[in-house]
Amino acid sequence: MKNNRSFYLSVVLPSSLAIILFIVSIHAFFIPFFGKAVMEDKKEMIAELTNTAWSLIDEFENEYADSTISLQEAQKLAKERVAQIRYGSEQKDYFWIIDETPTMIMHPYRPELIGQSLVNYHDANGKKLFVEATEVVKENQEGFIDYMWQWKDDSTKIVPKLSYVKSFKPWGWVVGTGIYLDDVEEEIKELKNTLFIISLIIVLIITSILLYVVRQSLMIEMKRQRLTAELQKSEQKYKTLVEASNEGTLMFLNESIIFSNAKFRAHCGYSQDEISHKKIDDLFTTSWDEIHPKFTETIKSFSFESSLICSDNILKEVVLSISKVEYAETFGYIISTKEISGKDVAARESDKFSGEVKTSLLLMQQPIKHLIQATASCSAKSTILSAAKKMERLNKDFLLVKQEDTILGIVTSNDISQRAVAKNNKLSNPVTSIMTAPLRTISESARLNEALLKFTLEEVSHLVTTDNENAISGAISYKNVISIQHNTLSFLLLEIEKAHTIKELSQVHHKVPALIHALAESNEHSYDTIAFASSISDKITEKLFEFAFEIYGSAPCNFVFIAMGSEGRKEQTLLTDQDNALIYEDDNTSEETEEYFLELANYISDSLNEIGYNYCGGGMMACNPKWCQPISKWKQYFSSWIAKPELESLIEASTFMDFRAIYGDTHLSDDLKQHVLSLAKSDTEFLLKLAEMTANFKSPINAFGNLVGNDLSSKDKTIDLKTILMPIVKYSRVLALKYGIENTNTFERLKALYRAGKIPKNLHKDIDLAYNYVMKLRLKNQANLIQAGMNPLNTINISELSAIEKSFLKSIFSLINTISTNITSEIKNTD
Repeated sequence: MKNNRSFYLSVVLPSSLAIILFIVSIHAFFIPFFGKAVMEDKKEMIAELTNTAWSLIDEFENEYADSTISLQEAQKLAKERVAQIRYGSEQKDYFWIIDETPTMIMHPYRPELIGQSLVNYHDANGKKLFVEATEVVKENQEGFIDYMWQWKDDSTKIVPKLSYVKSFKPWGWVVGTGIYLDDVEEEIKELKNTLFIISLIIVLIITSILLYVVRQSLMIEMKRQRLTAELQKSEQKYKTLVEASNEGTLMFLNESIIFSNAKFRAHCGYSQDEISHKKIDDLFTTSWDEIHPKFTETIKSFSFESSLICSDNILKEVVLSISKVEYAETFGYIISTKEISGKDVAARESDKFSGEVKTSLLLMQQPIKHLIQATASCSAKSTILSAAKKMERLNKDFLLVKQEDTILGIVTSNDISQRAVAKNNKLSNPVTSIMTAPLRTISESARLNEALLKFTLEEVSHLVTTDNENAISGAISYKNVISIQHNTLSFLLLEIEKAHTIKELSQVHHKVPALIHALAESNEHSYDTIAFASSISDKITEKLFEFAFEIYGSAPCNFVFIAMGSEGRKEQTLLTDQDNALIYEDDNTSEETEEYFLELANYISDSLNEIGYNYCGGGMMACNPKWCQPISKWKQYFSSWIAKPELESLIEASTFMDFRAIYGDTHLSDDLKQHVLSLAKSDTEFLLKLAEMTANFKSPINAFGNLVGNDLSSKDKTIDLKTILMPIVKYSRVLALKYGIENTNTFERLKALYRAGKIPKNLHKDIDLAYNYVMKLRLKNQANLIQAGMNPLNTINISELSAIEKSFLKSIFSLINTISTNITSEIKNTD
């Protein structure tokens, strides 16, 4: 009974309170919020309508300014045109015009006021509405006024009204239009009724669930007591095992560390009590969310490399061996740690293979829709030869065979080669003699793995696709489906390795958009997708150096080719130009050496451009002599940028701060990285200047909370997704420099900052989620454009976004505003 009473107090009572709170929230918060939103939308509408009428008047002013018509004609035509405009559901809403004295210039429903002074004119409540209108425009050029007015064309009905007025300065006019507040109240009333019905349904559902939970509570409690007894026995058993281990070992159960041995505590520097209050994510750089999915029914244990986060924040490289064990009627995990001094090749290869399998499976889970080809047909009376010629003319490898409006079957290029040519059949025979019938079909919503299975079972080269109404929508080929399976990362890297020409490398690069699209459509983190693109780019660059050495010979001294910007951050998308540079040793700085590296850099940049990686418009490439320099010159560059943080220096520094080695002697890039970090983290002025650049973010949301895009002067309301990402990139860069973090990738920087305790866990999760969402949206948009035969863009039209996507983006903009506002104070604060 005591346990049941505890259950009711801990479950039933909170659930009941939650229901009550839900109902109160609906009526106290959501309904007023939506009511306010409706009113804001109406206000935005009449403001836009007034701007439309204002623009119409401005057209006549332009004609007068061009001496096309006189001022009197222009004003007359403007009044007539505006007087004729009607809008609204009954087409009775209108515009009116007064001047600044005020005098009525035009009113479609109150002609008796035209030409009359309105100085003393007031509404039913005594408000001098037209005087107020002129005062509003004199102060702000435009604005809102509320008053009492007749209902449209019914002068006997007086109701509250809200109008938007705007000054037309050249003529001293004020143009306005308004909404009837009774209409708005009616909309809000309908909204209240709808929300009431929805809340009632939700309450009924929750109540039903609660009753079911109460019914099951006694059974659950009995099971819990039995498990508790079994857990106590298991705990003692595994505690003995952990204590006896020769390696640092801990036991993990139900997302908690229940005990650890003395060797592990000595290794990490924490006490048993401190460890018991930590999560796996607090002790290792590899999160539990990354580890847990690797366990399957067959994989019960595995090892991999990670880093142990010690009590003094020092990272120790370790090999983690994790075993899944039965613990009563649940599962626990025994984690052993072994400190390592070098790379564990076996573990790295195992992780690489696992990633390849995962990528391949993801690709084969994509729908077949983007592989569907349009159909073409031939008559059943056609000969084999005429069918073959038609395929060649239409560049098709199949034709549907029709008899009047009936599809008899399908003939493919394989049918012609195997059933006609190989068997010496006459090409004058009818095509029906070699066609495949009946048609083998598959739904256009099927996935690639389903299509591959059907191809295997049916033993055909083509499947005809059908839509939801079972009508033929196209066809897919076995060749195209199997090519997707071949386009995994390792396969593409192997193709790059075997390439002998730039053309072959270009062919590999052209396969990337389809794979990026498939990965972006999956539920995977965008880090994996951009890492995929960066791996291809890096490998292509490495191969180009092999080609270059065959042409120019070996380098006269050690050097390293580095990438900056998005490529340096391993955040390449499908619209990324070249940002690279070259660093060579100081020991050999002769004129011949400079010429060699410039020729080498020119070859690399030209080849990358030919493959599809466009030249940098700002010239930030290794082929620019300024960015092909010895290590001492590069140190001077960074020292100057940091010491004198002017605008041009900050722009260059922001690009080059994200560099990483692509090919060559990494000791040179590591040396430069340490030089930069040692200067930057101790120079508060420089960091503050970078922080100010981060704080310049302009949200694409207007004063009414609506998305209006980044370019207000453009008719197309678009959002630049790259612009949205940059404040997060800059935020992570500034903090990484401040705290001496070497990572260049934004995700890795944020994770390192969180691990070091420099940003709170919730903020890290929010920023990671925001960056991941916008990056995936950017990648999918670019891949869709490329597959549609268009150039990739960083912009997306607001009209293409769903309501949920818009809402999520608004939350992201709010987060970006917060971090942009706070970054300066974070830099000023000392550790």
